[in-house]
Amino acid sequence: MSENESGSRFPPGRAMPARAFKPRFVLGLLVVASFGGVWVARFGAPIATRAATWLVAVAAGALAGGLYWRLALFDGAAFDDAADARRVSARWRRVETVAVAAFAVAGVAYLATNRASPAVGTGAIGVALVAAPLLWLGLRRSPPGRKRERQSTLRTALFAAALVALAGFAWLETGTTLADWLVRLVHVGAFALWIGGAVWHNFVVLPTARARSDAAATLKSQARAFRRHVPVLVALLLATGVYQTAGLVGFSLSALAASPVAPFVGLKVLVLVLLTGLVAASVVRGS
Repeated sequence: MSENESGSRFPPGRAMPARAFKPRFVLGLLVVASFGGVWVARFGAPIATRAATWLVAVAAGALAGGLYWRLALFDGAAFDDAADARRVSARWRRVETVAVAAFAVAGVAYLATNRASPAVGTGAIGVALVAAPLLWLGLRRSPPGRKRERQSTLRTALFAAALVALAGFAWLETGTTLADWLVRLVHVGAFALWIGGAVWHNFVVLPTARARSDAAATLKSQARAFRRHVPVLVALLLATGVYQTAGLVGFSLSALAASPVAPFVGLKVLVLVLLTGLVAASVVRGS
């Protein structure tokens, strides 16, 4: 993702330039990659189980990653017009609401299809499922622009709840050794940061920049800050993905080719190659 798109000065009411569809393409690739990864990890499981696993990974990831962007990279004081900062915050509140609701529904479905799962992972997700809606209610009762310190505290707690959910999810998806859990946690954590940034970019940055050209420069700077994370995320996803695939089918290419999961591994590799190419092109352009 390039902050160039986030900083494009779209005149209100005008069609969005073709280059602004790149963030949509990136978001779509991330969703496809996550689908392929779950299909490989849960190959042979019932369709309902795989669907619930994929949905909770995307929902918890988008919530955690989006909250990271909101807490670490968003700076309301950087906007020349305070109204622009309020507009960005209002857009994020709507995205946040959808993310919490999606996580709640997906999390319940996931636990319902994993009744025999280890208690540690189930408990972690259960705690997050209770905490997230309560924290969201607390945020909704805090008027925008007021009690900012309280809002920041609640949002940090919500971020922590999303991280607990990801940790529990990683444990349920491995549950073998500490090393396997850590690798899985790094993998889903890197995915969460990226898809959360993509969600923020598509549903907060681009609409605001299109409607309010005065806010574009500030949003461009914030998108640049996130772009610096992406090469590291790519490296982490590739390294942990190779480790996990080797754990499933071994290090032999012939074993992988003979495995029934080979087409899905190939799909995920293709998507990651495309994403890596987009990142490399943005770095080369310096945009």
